[in-house]
Parts: sequence; structure tokens; C-alpha cells
Amino acid sequence: MDVVSIAQVASAIGTVGLTVLFGLQLRVFYRQVLVNSDTLREMRESRTAHERPHVLVTAEYSHGSPVEVVISNIGRGAAENITFEFSAPMESSVSFRRDSEVVPLSELPHFRNGLNYLAPRAEIATVWDSHANLVPLLREMDLQDGITVISRYESLTGESYETVWTINPLLMPGNLYAAESGATQ
Repeated sequence: MDVVSIAQVASAIGTVGLTVLFGLQLRVFYRQVLVNSDTLREMRESRTAHERPHVLVTAEYSHGSPVEVVISNIGRGAAENITFEFSAPMESSVSFRRDSEVVPLSELPHFRNGLNYLAPRAEIATVWDSHANLVPLLREMDLQDGITVISRYESLTGESYETVWTINPLLMPGNLYAAESGATQ
């Protein structure tokens, strides 16, 4: 074999080798693109979850005995088209009387009709009843496990969410709070 033939064979082998190496580089590059795509998707999902609304309905027990029911958006995103569903009516000692014109808390317009919008970190508080009156009433209504509230809402991008929360004043002891100054026990 002469030198020219050897050079042609070496050139052909080199070309095939470079083609194989180029193919391997493309495969590695493709895998990196997939990993980066997954990472970007996870980052986007994390940011979206971090920025989404989160609407809760909770009971607040402040100093003294009033129990307030609070609708709050603890998320960083605004909530729209908010609706509420209750496992039982949120009766008070006043609304539970048969001759009362007072409606249960769950029938107030903002609960019955829902809310169009709730800004991030915003809240709406409504007095439910005194703790002393509420405890025997809930026991009489056989609500020892509390009342479950489901809030359904959307983010500004149209994604739907649902939060389930149970409100149970029976879990809070009645003497948890110090008596107001000047009050007798």
C-alpha cells in the first residue's frame, strides 16, 4: 500500500470517528437541555406556588371571649371568584333561637354569595358569638368535631384552588384568656 492509500483510509476513519464524537456530543447536549428544562419547570412551579393565593376561613380567639370568623388570604397572590361551603350552619346563640331574625353566620352575604376579590394578606373578620355561649350551642347541635369550611377560589391567571379548614371552638378552653381588668370572675 502506498502512502496516498494509507492517508485516504486514515482520513475516512478520522471522518467516521469525528462523526461518532459529534453524535455523542449532541446526545450529551440533548440530555443537558432536558435537565435544564426540568429545572426551569420546577423553578416556575415553585414560584407559581409561592405567588399563588391561599384563602382560609379560621376562628380567632382574642382577649376575652368573642370568637371571630376570619376570611384571610395568606398567599402572595390575589384571589378571585371566592366561594364558601359549610358542613353545618354557623349558628350563634342569637340566630339559633326560633323567633330570631338573625341569620347564621354562614348565611351572611359574603359567605352565601362569595367574594369577587381578596387581596394578598387581606382579611375580613366577623364576630360569631361569645365563647361561653358557643360551646354549649355546638354541643347541643352535635358539632363536637367542629364545622368544616371549604373555600374555592381562583388566582388572577385563572388557576383554581380549594382549601379545607375545620373550625372548632370546643378545642379551646373557656378560661384560656385572662379576665379583662376590672372584671370579676
